[in-house]
Amino acid sequence: MEIGVISYLLRHHDTPSAMAFLQDIGFENVELDYRHADGLCDYHKIDAKGAAETRKLVESFGITPRAYCVGGLGQGQLPYLENVFEFAKGLGVEVIVGVLDPGILPQMDEFCEKYKIYYAIENHRGNVFEAADTILKALEGHSLYIGANTDTGHFASAGLKPVDEVRKLAGRVYHVHFKDSDQRQPLGSGTADLPAVFAELKRQGYNRLLSIEHYEYGGIEDDVLRAGLTQALGYVKAL
Repeated sequence: MEIGVISYLLRHHDTPSAMAFLQDIGFENVELDYRHADGLCDYHKIDAKGAAETRKLVESFGITPRAYCVGGLGQGQLPYLENVFEFAKGLGVEVIVGVLDPGILPQMDEFCEKYKIYYAIENHRGNVFEAADTILKALEGHSLYIGANTDTGHFASAGLKPVDEVRKLAGRVYHVHFKDSDQRQPLGSGTADLPAVFAELKRQGYNRLLSIEHYEYGGIEDDVLRAGLTQALGYVKAL
C-alpha cells in the first residue's frame, strides 16, 4: 500500500507549485487532480504526449503520480471520455478516480477494456452511489476494470460505518480517499474508525494508493493546510 495525497486540495495552485508544496511536507506519491490552475492536468486540453510531460514534471519533485482524479463523469463528458483515458495513459497511471453517472457504465466498460485502465467510482453522500450496496449492484455484469474508490469521510457523513462498507467491497476496492468525518479537525479525531479501515484494507491485500483527502473545505489557508497535511501524513505512517 502506498501513502499519498490528492492534489485537488491544491487545485488553486499551478502544478509545479502544488508539487513543491507536497514535496516540502514529505509526500512521495500523488493522486493528480485535473483542476490545477495552469491546465497541465486537464484532459480537456492535454493529450497523452502532454500528460507524459506532466508526469516528468511531477517526478522532478520526487513525487510519483499513482492515480488521476477527474472529479466526475456523466453524459456531458461523453465526448471527452477518450481524452480522459488518453491523459491517464500518458500519465502512466492504472486508475482513474471520480464520481460516475451510472448511465455511462457501458461506455466506461468499452474504454476501460480498450486501455486496460481501471475506473474507481467514488461513493459520495447524497449521490446514487452513497453506499457499497448500490455500487456493487450497479457493477453487476460490468467489467472488472470498474470498481470502487472508497471515501471514508463520505461513508461516515452518510451515517454508515466506513469499515463495514469497505469490507463489503472487498475485491473491488481500486482506490481509497482517506479522510475523517470532520474536515476541520486533525485526521483521526473524528467518528470514522480509520485504524479499522486501514486494518481491513491490509486484510484484503489492497496494494494501491491510500490517498489523503482531509482538510477539504473552502477558504482554508495554505499554512493551515500545510500543518494539517503534515499531521495527516504522520498519522497514516503511524498506522
